[in-house]
Amino acid sequence: MNCRDCLENLDTYVDRELTDDELSEVRRHLADCPPCEDHYHLKAGLKRLVKVCCDEGQAPEHLRSRLRQILF
Repeated sequence: MNCRDCLENLDTYVDRELTDDELSEVRRHLADCPPCEDHYHLKAGLKRLVKVCCDEGQAPEHLRSRLRQILF
């Protein structure tokens, strides 16, 4: 696996949506590639932060409004 392939798979890796073989490939690459490992830690940390910040049941109105503007 090269860096490009690894970075393309990071979101699904963080979400644990890869096959066992794919997980192993990404893990091996991350163990040998500090820049990709840094990207992984950034994505995983951001995901944890979003989960903690948004785990109150409903997003604040200003955030919901902004998301509606962006999406629609």
